[in-house]
Amino acid sequence: MLARVDSRGRLYLPKELRENLPREVYLVRVDDGILIVPKPDDPVKELEELGKGLPDVPIEELRREILKEAERLAGG
Repeated sequence: MLARVDSRGRLYLPKELRENLPREVYLVRVDDGILIVPKPDDPVKELEELGKGLPDVPIEELRREILKEAERLAGG
């Protein structure tokens, strides 16, 4: 679906997209453009649900894995 951006940087979203969006959204920059993510009603509960999917390992091990992956992605 094609959307237009006006000279002031405002993005026009077609009605069929706007109808399903909450009043607040996050704009996330990704390699291919911008991702529009609805803001959850209860962000803390959302994080708790995401946390349930984490592996059952100590937090220090998770930190090491995250840093290793970040370095790999940065080319280091």
